[in-house]
Amino acid sequence: MNPVKNNSGFTLTEVLIAAVIVVAGIMAYLMVSGNVIGQNAQSKKKTIAVTLAQDRVESIKNTALTVSLDGADGLASPTESAGVWTANATGEVVDATGTAGTADDIYTRTWTITEHATLAEFYTVAVTVTWDGSKTITLDTLISQ
Repeated sequence: MNPVKNNSGFTLTEVLIAAVIVVAGIMAYLMVSGNVIGQNAQSKKKTIAVTLAQDRVESIKNTALTVSLDGADGLASPTESAGVWTANATGEVVDATGTAGTADDIYTRTWTITEHATLAEFYTVAVTVTWDGSKTITLDTLISQ
């Protein structure tokens, strides 16, 4: 007589193979989740950079309503005060809200205002925002006066 004849259940080999499959699935899930989290963080920084660039473009557009852009032509990151444009070669270092001088300043914003080569009374504005040392976004627009 065979005493093991109607045994039901799993063998040790089957249990080990199932455990390896489950562990592999969990590891794959964790790796994908980590990648998604990292991509979301980069996407958030890029969105903030675009917003900071758009904010500077809008600021220049508003200034152009009352002040001539002639004096800003060719200056690095020009700022206006009482109708006089001055260069700021390094641009500005700001945080996610556009505020300078905080511990969270990770964005460098620079811009140029140049007279358009073929369209009279138009200026090309290019705003570049850099973050994480090497990532950049540039917005270009035309402003008429």
